[in-house]
Amino acid sequence: MRKLVKLIVVAALLIPFTGIYAAKKTVVTPMRISTQERIPSDLDEGAKIITNHIESWIPAETAIIICDMWDRHWCDDATARVAEMAPVMNNLLTVARAKGVKIVHAPSDCMDYYKDYPGRKEAMKYKDKKIAALADGSKLPSEDGVPWPVDQSDEGCENNDCYAHRVWEKQIDALDIKDQDLISDSGAEIGAYFKKKGVKNVILVGVHTNMCVIGRSFGLRAMKRMGMNVVLMRDMTDLMYNHEMAPFVDHFSGLDLMVEYIETYVCPSIVSTDFLGKKQFKFKGDSRPRIAFLTAESEYRANQRLPEFAHELTLKNIHSDFALGVPIMEGPGRHNLENLQILDDADLAVIFIRRRALEPEKMKAIKDYVASGRPLLGIRTASHAFDAKGNVPREGGGIVAATSEHASDLLAQWPEFDKEVWGGNYQGHYGHLNTGTGITLVPGMENHPILKGVAPFTSPNWLYQNRPLRTPKAQVLLLGSNPDVPDEPVMWLNGDRIAYTSLGHWDDWKIDSFRLLMFNTVNYLLQKNK
Repeated sequence: MRKLVKLIVVAALLIPFTGIYAAKKTVVTPMRISTQERIPSDLDEGAKIITNHIESWIPAETAIIICDMWDRHWCDDATARVAEMAPVMNNLLTVARAKGVKIVHAPSDCMDYYKDYPGRKEAMKYKDKKIAALADGSKLPSEDGVPWPVDQSDEGCENNDCYAHRVWEKQIDALDIKDQDLISDSGAEIGAYFKKKGVKNVILVGVHTNMCVIGRSFGLRAMKRMGMNVVLMRDMTDLMYNHEMAPFVDHFSGLDLMVEYIETYVCPSIVSTDFLGKKQFKFKGDSRPRIAFLTAESEYRANQRLPEFAHELTLKNIHSDFALGVPIMEGPGRHNLENLQILDDADLAVIFIRRRALEPEKMKAIKDYVASGRPLLGIRTASHAFDAKGNVPREGGGIVAATSEHASDLLAQWPEFDKEVWGGNYQGHYGHLNTGTGITLVPGMENHPILKGVAPFTSPNWLYQNRPLRTPKAQVLLLGSNPDVPDEPVMWLNGDRIAYTSLGHWDDWKIDSFRLLMFNTVNYLLQKNK
């Protein structure tokens, strides 16, 4: 009897502890997602700015929809690009699935092939009349009156031997389908499933941006209508476009224009780097020069003017990527740049940054690019890009705290960047003048390729003080003048692969000679990287 009493007492004592362990929840690690979009400017009516947001997504509330990655497309070129992209996409899906993200296979018109798959049977269970009414891929109100970026009236194949007809049977085999995945080509089914399961964040991958990815009943527009936080993964997609049609650009420049359209009028985009931790995917056939624009400043509207410049470069078949910081000088998140992996493939880096400190590994990425000997162009505040005027603690910059006990408590800076890279000697600027700053060509330099077609002009910039330059390799091309002060160098080369200009006011970009100067400089530096 005593033994029985003891056992009951012990059991009673264990019950609370058992309950504690049973109640203990699994710790969910949110995913850090870096989105990019183009939104209306508050400063210049009708203009757009490029911006970045860091979002925290719960895996169980996130899904990836794979659009029309068929085993074969009627256009042979499209089939080849799908086959090239598929292995990398499969790695993406494997990583995402392991995190708890729902994978949705959506090869349109192939549902009979998958009728016995668990994922197909599961998808067919979900119905919702309200959601079905929103599974509409027609244009959004935000797109009203907006010109389409490419002419796809010929169906977009560059191979004249191909013609539009059905040749696909299933999704390409390079993409694994697991039992827990969903299979559906119905926006009504997919949307109803998302609503039932609490999915809020949706990533579209696959083909083609200008047709199915944007317009299917499960595409970007439909997901937007359903209230989903939808994004395009811009390096895991393609488009149907023939370079012999307007705007008469390279196939991949057409894709850039389509992504720009989507970021402006439909939804943000992301890259696979957020999942794979590697540089973004690039098609082997994309041989265009690549420019990495690094921008984080709040005074000169760089996040408006540089994307406008990049758009014109796209029309000249030059690819542009952006590593973005928030355009503020105070507050959380200021000391950060996103997407620095773009430096890995860059043929030219353009820096327009003002007084930022960075995580050491991010500063290292910039230093590694400089050490590589590839070309650089600095604009205006790039002279003091990484001099934050005092120590910046990690927590003070809105950056995630150090994960290693050996990590520095301070973010990294590069106060000698001006001297060591540009060869400059920035000491502030002269006063603001209503008459502006006179810009003239250095005598004897008129025939330099960077100055071809450039005429003297008046800049609204206040003149930077840079005399004397701190490099024996300086080749000064332009001078700036104010009354009663010495002329200052405002454009120079430091060797033949590094250029800097203290110009860059937002209204400089309205001046023909300045715009020509920027195009000439980009072309000159890209030639030096060959």
